[in-house]
Amino acid sequence: MKQALSCCALSWALGLMPGWAQAESLDPAHSELHFYGTQLGAQVEGTFHNFSANLHFDPNDLPHSTVHMTIDLNSVDLASEESEDAIKGPHWFHVAAFPQALFDATEIRSLGQNRYLVLGDLKIKGVSRHLQIPMQMSYDHSLRVAQGQFMLRRTMFNVGDGTWAETDTVKDDVVVRYRLTLVP
Repeated sequence: MKQALSCCALSWALGLMPGWAQAESLDPAHSELHFYGTQLGAQVEGTFHNFSANLHFDPNDLPHSTVHMTIDLNSVDLASEESEDAIKGPHWFHVAAFPQALFDATEIRSLGQNRYLVLGDLKIKGVSRHLQIPMQMSYDHSLRVAQGQFMLRRTMFNVGDGTWAETDTVKDDVVVRYRLTLVP
């Protein structure tokens, strides 16, 4: 009996049981959300410290799988208080009016070998755009980890508007990297 129970527990942890899918939430202590831009030719790294994600992911039932993510834009860290104050201002994130960025998946497609393409809408600064985000699922002990990176254009969301809309000082392309450790 003990051996059968541990075999079932292992199967659940690896996501092999047919009815294993359940809602999962984020383990913030083991999750990361970074972005990389270019200003005056130099790479600038930013991090968001406060974000949440709710997932219901079943690789055997992708049409019913969901992803919802909320990012607290006030939690941005650029390693410079002056830069953080500027990016929170009206020309960049305008956190007084738009304190959160939101992502909602509309479809998840399998690419094989635990790789997926998550299609969905990202809303920043009141502007919503459809994105395709690659995701690799893996396991860290008994927890699932979703990770990947994608590129977006900041000007598509009016981030860096007005005099900052030109892309010669601050480039348009922003790379976003994420690692989401999930708990049932």
